[in-house]
Amino acid sequence: MANIVTLSPWQQQSSAQGTVYLNCFNGYDQPALKHALENCAAKAVSLLDTAIDDDSLYLLFEWNPLAAELQVVVTDATKQRDSAHTIQAQFPDLRAQLHPVESGNSASIDALNETVKFLLSDFLASYSPFFSYSLVAIFHSSSRAETQLL
Repeated sequence: MANIVTLSPWQQQSSAQGTVYLNCFNGYDQPALKHALENCAAKAVSLLDTAIDDDSLYLLFEWNPLAAELQVVVTDATKQRDSAHTIQAQFPDLRAQLHPVESGNSASIDALNETVKFLLSDFLASYSPFFSYSLVAIFHSSSRAETQLL
């Protein structure tokens, strides 16, 4: 079992477009991934008071399986107008494990996508601070046009 360790506290980068909160997580097994994804979702929920505006509808989890990166944003009904706060997380150990897979075994990547989706859904279903908001949690691992409910 890999021990999950955040490489650093959440780093904050501000620009005219908004603020990005960055973190990098070690570990590649399911307990490590679960802990990291829960950390990301909790960070995103902690920012909702300042991220939501009148047009906000979705809390969008964007998983890039080949890069092993997660981005979380609040967005509108068209999924084109994002809030000024973005969560970005990288999983370098998981990325290293996926490197041999990406060249031909899409079943492993599909299974990972389903695992990430399940872990996020499971966490949000019981995370009471999220219940204070009337946002719909959605997920994709390919494009915003192909989102799924969490």
